[in-house]
Parts: sequence; C-alpha cells; structure tokens
Amino acid sequence: MVRRAAWICLFAVAGCTLPETVENLERENPPAALGRPGFVRVGARAGAWIGGAVGGVASIVLLPVTYPLSLLAECPLGYSQAEFRWAPASMGAAAGHWAIGAPLDVLHYVFYRAWTGDSCEPAAYEFVPMPPPVGPGVPPVDNTAADKN
Repeated sequence: MVRRAAWICLFAVAGCTLPETVENLERENPPAALGRPGFVRVGARAGAWIGGAVGGVASIVLLPVTYPLSLLAECPLGYSQAEFRWAPASMGAAAGHWAIGAPLDVLHYVFYRAWTGDSCEPAAYEFVPMPPPVGPGVPPVDNTAADKN
C-alpha cells in the first residue's frame, strides 16, 4: 500500500508541470491569430496532453538521475531547478503537440488556406529612424551626411 501511495505522489508531482506546459504550448503554438482553426488547436492540445503524460512517466523514471544533477549544478539547468527535473514531461508535451497538431495544420493549409487566400501575412513594418540622443554631453547629430546617401 505504501508503494502505491509513493507512486501516486510521484505521478501527482510530475502532473504539476504538465498543465502549465500545455497551457503555454496552446497559447503560443499555433496562436489563433495566425488563422489556425479550432480543430487544429484542439488536436494539438490533445497531443500535448498525451505526450506530456508519456513524458511524465519518463520524468519519474529519470528522477534518480535528474534530481541529483539539478541539486549539484551551481546554476539552474534552465529557468529553475525543477525545469530540468521535469524536462521529459515538457519535451513529451511539445512532441505530442507537434505530432498531432502539425499534420492537422498541413491538412487545413493544403485543402483550405492555400485555395482561399486566407494566409497569415506578416505585418508590414516600415523603417522608422530612431530619434537622436539628447542630454548633457551628447554631441549634436549631423543628419546631412545620411541624406546624401
């Protein structure tokens, strides 16, 4: 009974990182603003949960290696020590997100977006020159040399 409780606790700890990872993947890749329909985003999210669950099991299996390494490192191996410990869960979520979301996105592009012109065009950026520095001790800027080019 004690062994089961220990495994349940370990799975619960690994599960703490998974919802945040899936939420970040859902928010950033692919965002709805890029024209991805709901079925692509839902499929990618399902893939992230499936891959994250597999990665969570891998995280628990690798915990005897990753935990001491994260404690021995002088600097965190990532943004924090916990990120390295549970890296397989994050990698599994990203792999699942891609493995299911990318084929659905390709299908949507090939059979819809490519034919309707609903493509994601990057925003038009125009060159806006930076204003010259101001303040004490700053030499005046001669803009006539730039106009000659």
